[in-house]
Amino acid sequence: MITFKLAMSYMKEQKGKTIALLSSIALSVMLIFSMNVIRDSGYDSQIQEAKDLHGDYQVWFEGIDMDSAKQLENNTEVKSANRVKYFCEIVSKKNGVKFDLNSFNKGFIDSLNYKMVGREPRKDGEIVIEKETAQQMGIRNPLNKNIDMMLMNKYVDDSGANQIDSVNKSFKIVGILEKPERYYSSLSNSISGIKTQAFVYEGAKFPIKTKDTYKGTIFLKSEKNTSKFLNEMEKKLNLSFDNLRENSEVSAAKLLKDISKNSLENLKKIILLVIVSSLVIYNIFNIILKDMIIQIGLMRAIGMSRKKIKNMFVKLSLIYIVLGTVIGILFGIIVSYIGVRIVYGYSSRLTIEALSIIYSFIVSVLSVSISSFIVVRKAVKMSIIDSIKVSEKYEKKSKGKSSKKNRRQKNIIRSIAIRNIWRNKPRTIITMLAITMVGTMFIVSFAVKDTLKTNIEEGITGGIWGMSYGSVDKTVSGSYNGAESLFYKIDKDMIEKIKSIEGVKSVEPNFYNPDGHILLSKDKISKAYQDELNRKNELYKDENNNEYPLLIRGYSDEMLKTRELFIEDGKNLINVKEGRYKKVILVNNTNSKITHSFEAKVIDDAKVGDIIDIKLPVYKDGIKKYETFKVEVSAIMKEAYAAAQDGNVDANGAQVIFREDDYKELTGQKDYNKIYVMTQKGELYPVEKRLEKLTKDYAFSSIGGKGEDMKFIGAQQSSEDRLAVIYQCLILLILSVNSIFIMRSNIIVRKKEISTLRALGMSIKDIKKTLIIESEFYGIVASTIGAVIATAYHNWGISSANKTLIEGSFERTIEHSIPWNQILILFAIFIIIGFIAVFLSKDKIEGISIAEGISEND
Repeated sequence: MITFKLAMSYMKEQKGKTIALLSSIALSVMLIFSMNVIRDSGYDSQIQEAKDLHGDYQVWFEGIDMDSAKQLENNTEVKSANRVKYFCEIVSKKNGVKFDLNSFNKGFIDSLNYKMVGREPRKDGEIVIEKETAQQMGIRNPLNKNIDMMLMNKYVDDSGANQIDSVNKSFKIVGILEKPERYYSSLSNSISGIKTQAFVYEGAKFPIKTKDTYKGTIFLKSEKNTSKFLNEMEKKLNLSFDNLRENSEVSAAKLLKDISKNSLENLKKIILLVIVSSLVIYNIFNIILKDMIIQIGLMRAIGMSRKKIKNMFVKLSLIYIVLGTVIGILFGIIVSYIGVRIVYGYSSRLTIEALSIIYSFIVSVLSVSISSFIVVRKAVKMSIIDSIKVSEKYEKKSKGKSSKKNRRQKNIIRSIAIRNIWRNKPRTIITMLAITMVGTMFIVSFAVKDTLKTNIEEGITGGIWGMSYGSVDKTVSGSYNGAESLFYKIDKDMIEKIKSIEGVKSVEPNFYNPDGHILLSKDKISKAYQDELNRKNELYKDENNNEYPLLIRGYSDEMLKTRELFIEDGKNLINVKEGRYKKVILVNNTNSKITHSFEAKVIDDAKVGDIIDIKLPVYKDGIKKYETFKVEVSAIMKEAYAAAQDGNVDANGAQVIFREDDYKELTGQKDYNKIYVMTQKGELYPVEKRLEKLTKDYAFSSIGGKGEDMKFIGAQQSSEDRLAVIYQCLILLILSVNSIFIMRSNIIVRKKEISTLRALGMSIKDIKKTLIIESEFYGIVASTIGAVIATAYHNWGISSANKTLIEGSFERTIEHSIPWNQILILFAIFIIIGFIAVFLSKDKIEGISIAEGISEND
């Protein structure tokens, strides 16, 4: 009990040092606790929001027959299920907006968390649609209005050929489905865009062949059994991922959380946090305990045993650990709540996992225990006389050398400052080590993000799609899920609006359709492409039956001329005469996930002059259908075109480029449906925002181009970037506390020395200068070392990235660089911290008289 009272007595007597140590422990705990809680809370909030917006069902199925649907619903793991019959797609010919047409089922609609206004459809010709769909078609107040639409059914016939049936039909809107704006804004920014739903009464009859398949939602008795349920039913019913999968939006949110938690970057941050926090706490605890060595000597002199002294410090350490950790966690909860609001931008519940608390105790226990063990062990090993006489003052030998050196120094202030820096070498080294580690991490983290952003603008990095645009910066087209390419329009008015956007340098309107097919016998397919098709077939159970994906483009003469440098063999279309067949430029290379390059050719031994059969979607006689044409290969593009020009997001095989007049003649499409946008330097992201604003309510438009791949991880990346800023701010706060406390302790220890210098004529201003030099030394020297390490590591990363780019058939690489911006910011931060440390310690300089300081007993 006496040892506990002694520990408490010391804590009360040394209030300033106790508060400083508890503050450092609490800050370190708060940092590691809040970083984990913010991440967990944010991602759990995203998961919950996905459930709120999209529905909290566990399993989605579609494209299956009635028998399979019933087997799913009757499984013992299923709590409840809702299904609808899927008929076909429905399209607005005026602007290309498309959506799914299903049978009406209130339970299915409720499971997707729609709010319904109006009534259900009761007879043929009545329809319930989403309010957002009507808005994208330009229809305001849609309830009870009539709409003219086209029913469209894509299918594969008995011979394995792709077909399209379509028919025009009018509907009366009797019901409206609504969801929060956030639901549509999150999906519109996704790579495929929004897929909306419409419902008619179940017994509706249509004058075309419709799908005899079902889609639905399944609620399981236990969410934990979702993976098990999916695996079992996929095997039992021979279903692919396209037919049966977990709630896509919820599973995506869960995946992002797992990626973030288990990423190497996150592991590095946690390790750095533990190390830096431990170093800072050790430094401060070391200062406090070193000051107690005299008291330890006195206690031993009056008869206290080494065991009791150790026991006292064990209890003192436990008090610091418990109090510091509890305070840190309490403040961490507050910081976490604020951090979640800043990082994720919406209300959130806090998720405090056991691991976050364990990490917090690990930091405090390790740092305090190690500090206490080292200092106490050293103190009890010293003789009683040595421990009572212990001081931070130099020995006479050291002083003699210093005075000789001082006589050689012209700048006495600087020499005094440098001498004082190395008064306690372990403390200086540990402080600089902590700053170096943080500085290195700071420069590397932000330099990578800055380099990535710059090179995404240049189209050098950013993912295989974003890197494939070459001279094109951004694109505007109909989204894959929400617009039909044949009817989506970029008319003259829209072209002029885009051209007039601030930051736009030029535009290239063109024709684009990803729904074509090239007709080839299997012996004409290259082995590399066949291997890629086999890979896809294993995943998605795709069957091609001699009809393979074909991306079709229609370019003006000006566009063809600018792409001429990519022609490997043959003549550009603007230089050839008309013949029996329309002429095309063939893009014969495609991306292979097996070789991770564009070396794979679609047609084996393709040559200029070859006649190939292609199937195009056309609009004739008021309906959409497929027609087959023979075309002649006028030229073949280089591999570099497929990899790095005009984008390849929809390219799953070969591509053909027509002259735009030939394209219009064959397809019946009159208006452009895609536009390439070239921006002024540094205007890529501002132009993207302006395009999004312009096309927000324009027929489910999609903004593509450089940086397109980031749509897959956009929300996560944005959150991670803001999380990184908070992380750096908190860790810099810990280092600031460390610097301030070291400065104050240096002044306290040297109180007599400072008073003596003042008595000899040195002004308080000059003394402050020496302290500023001391304080800045830590930051400047450590930042310099950190900058060198970070620059070397940064350029090593660039070399690795360039090697990968070259192996993937990309010709452009990242330039090596020195991250000057991040280095200068780091220097500025630690220079400011140095001044703040001295400013907050001025009371220890000005608040004591010369006589009082000199009379202090050593």
